[in-house]
Amino acid sequence: MKLRLIKNSIRIRLRKSELAILSDKQKIEESVNFPNHKTFRYELSFSDTSSKVSADFLGNMLKVIIPAQLANDWINTNEVGIESYVDLKGKEKLHLLIEKDFPCKDRPEEDKSDTFTELVNDPTDSC
Repeated sequence: MKLRLIKNSIRIRLRKSELAILSDKQKIEESVNFPNHKTFRYELSFSDTSSKVSADFLGNMLKVIIPAQLANDWINTNEVGIESYVDLKGKEKLHLLIEKDFPCKDRPEEDKSDTFTELVNDPTDSC
């Protein structure tokens, strides 16, 4: 699971095998270890009770939650991604984008065996 963070924006990309795990367990988690013995964890999960895509940061864990029906519809169709905006303080918004992972067109050496390539409409920004 790839995670990209840019000011008030979280982008998550999942390979085919990760999407299968998410579909089966309704949750997938990754972590990054740091030399000071701390770990940053991030998780994408389903919720039967949530009606909107949401995100939270508790302790060292970033949690992004997708309503179960929306997640299942996305997983089982050719839809590339789920996009949502969450209100923050003032007029700011947190942009959430959860996508199926396509191979980078400018990286011929990249292992593409676990990426989505069979869809006709490849996203223009594949990296």
